[in-house]
Formats: sequence, C-alpha cells, structure tokens
Amino acid sequence: MGNRGGAFFSDTSTDISVYENYGNHKFDLNFESELNLPANQTLPYINLEYHVKPKHLIYTDWRRLHRDGLQQALSQPFSLKIDGQTYQLQAGASLETRLDVDIVRVGYGYRFYHSSSFDAYFLAGFHITKLGLGFAGEIAIEASEQPPYANESVFSAVTAPLPNVGLEVSHQLTDRLSLKSHAHAFYLKVNDITGWMAELEIGAKYRLIDQLKLTGSFSYYQIGVDYQTEHTELDVVYRFWGPMLKLSYAF
Repeated sequence: MGNRGGAFFSDTSTDISVYENYGNHKFDLNFESELNLPANQTLPYINLEYHVKPKHLIYTDWRRLHRDGLQQALSQPFSLKIDGQTYQLQAGASLETRLDVDIVRVGYGYRFYHSSSFDAYFLAGFHITKLGLGFAGEIAIEASEQPPYANESVFSAVTAPLPNVGLEVSHQLTDRLSLKSHAHAFYLKVNDITGWMAELEIGAKYRLIDQLKLTGSFSYYQIGVDYQTEHTELDVVYRFWGPMLKLSYAF
C-alpha cells in the first residue's frame, strides 16, 4: 500500500457561460480576468494506492481549490439563472465571487504489460467533482419587487460523479529513479448533467530510502460541467496546470 501527500502549484483558468442582460446571446466570462479570482494558488493533494497481487491496483486521490475574489467595478454586464431566479449584474457593479472545486478520483487499475523495467496499467473509475459557485453584491433579481441592483447573495452547488478511463505507464531508469505518467478522459451526458474531462500527468520518482519516495511531475487538468434544468443553468469549464511535488510512503 502506498500513501502520497503533496502540493500542486497551479495556474488556473475558469470560464462560465452567461447571458447578455435583456438578451438571449450567450458568452463566456472568465473568473480570473473579469471577476478577480486568483489564478496562481497551491492545491493540497492526497493519494492512496493499494496493490492487490501483482496485476491489480485500487487507488483514490483528492484535490481541493477554494477561491474568493472581489471585483470593485464589473467591466461587462451579464445575467445567469440559479435556483429558479435570473440574476442580473450591471457594468460598474461591485461583486464578490466564490468558486469551490473539490475533485476525488476513485478507480481500479489492471496491469496488462510487465517487463523488468516497464509496467503499463489500464485504469477505470470515477472522478467525483463538487462545484460550488456563489455571488454577493449589487445584484438584481429579474421579475422581483426588490429595488434594482440591491445587495443580494446567491450560492449553488452541484456534484457530478462521472466515469473515466485511462492509462498509466512507468519506466524504471535506475535502481532509484523511474519515470511515471498517466492520462484520463471521459465524456458523458446523464439526465441534466453533461460532463467531460481530460487529465495528463508526467513525472519522475526518486527513491530516497526503501519505503520513502519523492515525485516531481507536471500536471494538466481540464473539466467541463454543464448543468441545465428548469431552475438552474450552470455551464462551467475549469482548467489548471503546473508542477506537482509529492512525498510517498509504502508499507
């Protein structure tokens, strides 16, 4: 069994599909450039692996990125529908934004190729993504009796458990140093949720002592969640990339 803990030093870009005020035209609004969410942050990372005999692997990992931003004056007006209400924001309005993303990966790996220096696994499992989105500030609620652009707040969350398939390969260069990479992908539409994901990680692992290893890698992750119901429209594309540093212990 192996346990890994570490950090991911990420550059992040997030887009949400919104409407023009008083119109049906959609456009993509970027959280980092338009709403002042921080683009560079450090994500905590935890990974557990359990090898069942030589050919079978069970794994899970978790990443978390919660961010808040304040835009003193919006440069572009927009509206969106959440929980049965249409919210409108005007240019120049002050807006606080909260975006919480938690990603849990759970799966099974089967080793279909093995040699003295090379292993290859087929991976299948789930990416469970919890997405929370909130706004607070000078917001108007369409068809309500409140004063135009009063101080309001709204928060909505959706959890999308979506299947994925992937491949993991490792190559032993020396007794202490190995290369390891994995890739995952999925696309699925279930009821009101459409989701897709692509993930690629390439890294090198160095054995410090028999049971302690240090891994450095570069990771790219992109996920889209389109949640369309009678009461809520959320179409968010979230991506991050950057270096990752992990320390693992096997027992």
